[in-house]
Amino acid sequence: MKKIVIILLIFPLIFLCSFKKKEKPYIILSSGTISLENTRRIEREFLVQQRIYFAVVAPDGFKNPGVRLQISKQDEKTSNWGFTIIQSRDLYLDTAQKAYRDYIYLRRPGRYILQFFYLNNKDYPFAHKEFLVQ
Repeated sequence: MKKIVIILLIFPLIFLCSFKKKEKPYIILSSGTISLENTRRIEREFLVQQRIYFAVVAPDGFKNPGVRLQISKQDEKTSNWGFTIIQSRDLYLDTAQKAYRDYIYLRRPGRYILQFFYLNNKDYPFAHKEFLVQ
C-alpha cells in the first residue's frame, strides 16, 4: 500500500517538473563588440561619448516583428515620474531571429534605461536594462 501511495505522489511530481520553463528575452550591454566571450560579463557603467553595444536576445524568437527601442534618462526635474525619453526607434525584425545587435552613443552623464516594446503592446516592455553613463 505504501508503494502505491509513493508512486502516486512521485508520478505527478515528475510530470509537472518535466515541463520546460519559457525563457524571457534579456539585454546584454558591453563596451566592446558582443561575442560569446563577453556575454557573461556584466557591464553597467560607461563613459560619455563611448560606443555602447547592446543585444536583445529572445531565446524563443520575437513574438511580433514590430519592436520599439526606447532609451530613457532618469532626471529629477521632469514631470514624467523623473524620466525623459532620449531616443525611440521602431524596428521590424524577423520573428525567427533570436537576437538583435546595435550600438548607441550618449552625450550626457546620468542613469539610463534601455527598453524594448512590441508595437502591438507599448504599455509593458518585454526586456529592459538600467545602466550609468559617467
